Amino acid sequence: MAGALVSTVQDKVHTTGDGGHVFLKMDAGMTDVLRPSLYGAIHPITIFPESGDTSDVGEESESVVVVGHCCESGDLMTPQEGEPEALGERILRKADIGDIIVMDGSGAYCAGMSTKNYNSFPEAPEVLVDESGDVHLIRARQPVEQIWANECTPASLI
Repeated sequence: MAGALVSTVQDKVHTTGDGGHVFLKMDAGMTDVLRPSLYGAIHPITIFPESGDTSDVGEESESVVVVGHCCESGDLMTPQEGEPEALGERILRKADIGDIIVMDGSGAYCAGMSTKNYNSFPEAPEVLVDESGDVHLIRARQPVEQIWANECTPASLI
């Protein structure tokens, strides 16, 4: 599969009662992959340990809802298929804060459909892995100063 969004688990929240869920919050979201929020697209998701050590992968799994960082009801990375507003649970490797989330099948959609600077989130960096496995930065993370550069405050408000 060409293209993946690589993110980390920022938070893990357990809700209680009937219909409770385990939510994994990413440090990316609909600002980077808009398809799940728009039309309930399903992307394969894999959890890797923060250590990067394959011996730390573990065998435990859990049912989770994966959400993005925008704090918006539509920032849902695991909707029910074709239902962008319906929470969809996935059985994934048990995750801890700091673990890596890889959302496959993103392809050109990450850059082409990204919501530029929504909620003042900078554009994500992009890397290319060539045929020999070497990694190349092809777009640097946007500095926040670049976002602020076009903002103006009318003199009458100062």
